[in-house]
Amino acid sequence: MSYTPVFIPLIPAYTRTGVVTDTQDTPIAGATVEAIGKSGQRKFSVTNSAGVYYLEGLSQGEYTLTVNGNSHLRLKLNASTKPFQELNLKTKI
Repeated sequence: MSYTPVFIPLIPAYTRTGVVTDTQDTPIAGATVEAIGKSGQRKFSVTNSAGVYYLEGLSQGEYTLTVNGNSHLRLKLNASTKPFQELNLKTKI
């Protein structure tokens, strides 16, 4: 029996999760957190009752993170970035 090697290219993917709170540190339920890439790709999550969001499947690149449509911060993902990180967001309601 012989084996044929099969090469499968792996594309790094990144996940960001955290809690969205207001300026009083109260979790915000139902907030939309969106990562918008420079080339227009979008990933979004809606926070649960504890204010937790979960953005997965992000590829390498630069993103603008928004909370309820308001620009919040810039995020840069590259080869040296950890694949899974917690990123808590504080916003005005």
